[in-house]
Amino acid sequence: MATPVIHLHQGDAYTVIGQGPPAWTLANAPNLAGATIALQITRNGAVVVAAAGTLASGVYPAAQVVHTPLTAQQTAGLGLVSYGYRLIATLSNGDVVTLDHGDTGSVLVTRAQG
Repeated sequence: MATPVIHLHQGDAYTVIGQGPPAWTLANAPNLAGATIALQITRNGAVVVAAAGTLASGVYPAAQVVHTPLTAQQTAGLGLVSYGYRLIATLSNGDVVTLDHGDTGSVLVTRAQG
């Protein structure tokens, strides 16, 4: 999967699918029904924001869409720098898989407009 660049506005909430990032369409993922999904935004290897995700749509083996809402409080705590991320699922059988990841520069935070 190509690593996207995720653009976030500091202090904005991303709680509705289609409102903005972060959502992933995963064509070759394992069955995510019953999985626990987590987004970890990282800086220098440390997790600075952790958000629980959900399987928003799709049924295995077709593409599945994962949404990881972020609150305004979570994005307000991010500095105006770049971050990395990991999208992780703990499957219903207990296996932990990395669905996607990006190094520093994959998550860019800018000031909110207004």
